[in-house]
Amino acid sequence: CACDAGYIREAVVEAIQCGGSCGCSGSLAPGGVISDGAGAYSNYEDCWWIISGNSSSVSFSSFSTESNYDYVYVEESGDASFSSGVVQLATLSGTPALATYSATERFLRLRFTSDSIHTRDGFTASWTSGILCSACEKGTYKNAP
Repeated sequence: CACDAGYIREAVVEAIQCGGSCGCSGSLAPGGVISDGAGAYSNYEDCWWIISGNSSSVSFSSFSTESNYDYVYVEESGDASFSSGVVQLATLSGTPALATYSATERFLRLRFTSDSIHTRDGFTASWTSGILCSACEKGTYKNAP
């Protein structure tokens, strides 16, 4: 793949990073599947996934959480730590219409939380990550491989 003129591809970084109680692993792949796990999720879940890249997206293929108590938040930011410039794209709970969410910023985050009482089947979503490019210093443009 190649970046736009004036940009170079960054060093290899994980396209997706994750953490929390759902169990997960990062990946260098440009796409994959995000899920809260097999079967019904547990009480007190607090999980997150951050997809890095230009034009990243997530598309839900199944979704069932305890309505108004267990949530998936879909957010984007230009900041990998999500400490500033966070834009909320969706707050999902219950059995919403299945949809695709795309980031215009560089990072897309899903965060799943559940309360202490009821659980449901949870969710499954596919994700894709665009190329990670960063600006070249003036006069140092090289064609990307």
